[in-house]
Amino acid sequence: MAEIHKLEPVTVGENYRFDADFILEAAKGRPFDRLAVIGELENGEIWVSGTANAGETLVLLELAKHKVVFGI
Repeated sequence: MAEIHKLEPVTVGENYRFDADFILEAAKGRPFDRLAVIGELENGEIWVSGTANAGETLVLLELAKHKVVFGI
């Protein structure tokens, strides 16, 4: 079973990246009601996938943005 770590918004060095496989593995098996995955590929393309319709996914992304910006 993967060890789960709560996201704690902190400043890390410029261009530092967490391992994507580790992050996705930690999400497996969680009881998500809605889920969105967003990323930027090496070629600059934005990749988005989710379990809800576009409207619900957009609301979820806005809620996540608020949490990242304000930490609450």
